[in-house]
Amino acid sequence: MANEMDKLIWRVLDGKASPGEVRRVAEWVREPGNRKYFRQLRKVWNLVNGPHVTPERKRVELERFRNFMRQQPGGKERRFARRMGWYKYAAVVFIPVLIAVYLSWHEFAREDTRVLLSEEPVYPGTRQVILTIAGGDTIALQPNRDVDIQLAGQLRVVGSGESIAYELGEGENEGEERYNTLATPVGGEYQVVLSDGSRVWLNALTELRYPEIFKEDCREVYLSGEAYFEVEHDPGRPFVVVANGVEVTVYGTRFNVNNYGADVVRTVLVDGKVGIRGAGSGKEVVLSPSDMAECFEGTREVKVRKVDPYVYTAWKEGKFVFEDEPIEEIMSRLSNWYGIKVFYTDERVKKQTFTGVITRYTEVGNVLHLIGETAVVRFQLNGNVVTVGT
Repeated sequence: MANEMDKLIWRVLDGKASPGEVRRVAEWVREPGNRKYFRQLRKVWNLVNGPHVTPERKRVELERFRNFMRQQPGGKERRFARRMGWYKYAAVVFIPVLIAVYLSWHEFAREDTRVLLSEEPVYPGTRQVILTIAGGDTIALQPNRDVDIQLAGQLRVVGSGESIAYELGEGENEGEERYNTLATPVGGEYQVVLSDGSRVWLNALTELRYPEIFKEDCREVYLSGEAYFEVEHDPGRPFVVVANGVEVTVYGTRFNVNNYGADVVRTVLVDGKVGIRGAGSGKEVVLSPSDMAECFEGTREVKVRKVDPYVYTAWKEGKFVFEDEPIEEIMSRLSNWYGIKVFYTDERVKKQTFTGVITRYTEVGNVLHLIGETAVVRFQLNGNVVTVGT
């Protein structure tokens, strides 16, 4: 029976279980002893299928799980060890925890003492943005509404309501420099194709200011918040992102810029080449793929280290990826996306960390439940207010 339940749990975590199997596991997990076992198994599932953790961390966590299994009756440790080898090789790709898993646990989560939820769910954000065109007129762009805006000359803004693109008419060229601004609210995200063909994904609480038509010698945009860029290659016209005084100079590449924090600008390079200049600094630091540059306010220094870019860019694919991330930073990200207010009953809880992959398109209660399962944290959700304690 225990070996059969192992298989069922793994099927649920993989998102392959039938509704009947999901209900069966959910009932089984209601028993306190089974709940503890489930949490241990899910930690291992996260290590195999979750963020790219270090080999040392993986070794420690797997050994911790084996020690737990050795204390269980019936030789369960040996059975699991045989199966574990197959899963390690099968999980070649990054498999996120699917929405079905969260929903299957939802009823159970409401009875969990670690996550006390209000009756009214708090839903995730949507594709929404405010477009401000030259002259100051503002237009709210929302899903399922076609966009067709005639600007000066033969320049048009077209889209489906979930993304927009700037289309130039034949013979349209640079004239008077006119700026547009896209601003996403709390719980908003959006995509735009600029007039040079470069693509930008805007996260929640983000503002991007850019020319309708770029100059002949330079393409410069201004960012506050977080955005992911795929820049069209044009060696004669460098693409420059200015964020809180920091300049990111691009020559055709994919990268993410985040300056949510007032005192730091983080740039993560996926591929290509970018140069970073700190505020007021003439020295350029060149990044290689998988580099993250951090520029802190009040200093010209640019710190660079290697990271897994997916951890910092998965938001544009609809996922939260947390890798040993402090609860305080996690709750800040959730606040931007869900519009929740966060209060702490214990300052020490802010430093607790969590590792996992969660879809951005589920209600916040499911997210809090998953975090509460593996982190030593308690959540209470009342309306849109979350109280965090131990």
